[in-house]
Amino acid sequence: MLTKPSNTVLYFAPHQDDELLTMGIDIAASVKNGYDVHIIMCTDGASSNVRLRLGNREFCEQCGTQHVYDLTREDFTATRDREFFGSCAALGVKKENVHFADERIVDGQVTLDGAKDIIRTFVERIDPDSTVCTIYPNDPKEQHKDHRTLGLAAKELFDEGAVKHLVLMEEPYVAVAVEHAQGEEPTVFYAPDDIAAQIEKAVSEYFLWDPDDKRYAVGFHSVPNEMEQLKTEKGLYYHTYE
Repeated sequence: MLTKPSNTVLYFAPHQDDELLTMGIDIAASVKNGYDVHIIMCTDGASSNVRLRLGNREFCEQCGTQHVYDLTREDFTATRDREFFGSCAALGVKKENVHFADERIVDGQVTLDGAKDIIRTFVERIDPDSTVCTIYPNDPKEQHKDHRTLGLAAKELFDEGAVKHLVLMEEPYVAVAVEHAQGEEPTVFYAPDDIAAQIEKAVSEYFLWDPDDKRYAVGFHSVPNEMEQLKTEKGLYYHTYE
C-alpha cells in the first residue's frame, strides 16, 4: 500500500463515487493498516445528467424499467449521499469520519479559492499534520473541472505549506488516456486480495436499484464502464509530495 508519514489521512472527494473510483483502493488499504481515515465530500453532486434521465419517461436498458422518477436537486443529492455512505462503510470508514463541507459547493462550480477553503478547514480541524489525498489535476480536456480544481487547490496548499503531506491520485480512465511527461508518470498500485471484496461491495452500493427505498443506482447510470473496470482491474495511479 501507499505508506503515509502521518497517521491521519484526509480524502477529499468532489462528487459521490469519486471516493471509490479514484481513491477507494487506498482508502480501504489505509483503514486495513490502521490509519485514521476521514472522507470529505465537497459538492452536492446534483448536476449529473442522471437526475434528468431518471425522469425522462423512457425505458432504461440498464435497470430494465421505465424512468418515471422526478427528483428535485435536493432529493437527488440525498440519494447520491446514500450511495456515498454505503460506499464509505464498505471501504471500512467509520460513519463519524465521513464529513461534508460546511457549505457544500454546487456541483460544477468548484473554484480554486472555495476548494482551498474546504481543504484548509478540515486539515486545521482534524489534524494539521495529516496526509491529504485527492484527485490529480490532469489534462482539462479529459477531466471534470471540479476534479481538476480540487487537485490544483491541494497542490497550491502543499506549495504554501498549509498541507504537509500530499497524495494526488489519477482517475484510472484519465491516467490511461493521457500522455505523461517523462518523470511525471504516476506510480501504480494494485489492490491486494484482502480488500478486493470491499471494493466490489462498495461498487454494489452504486448499482443498487430500489426506488421504494429511494435508491436509484446513480453511479451505475453515470459511469457503468468505469465501475466495472474498477471491479476487474483494481488499479490505483498516484503521485506523492512530501
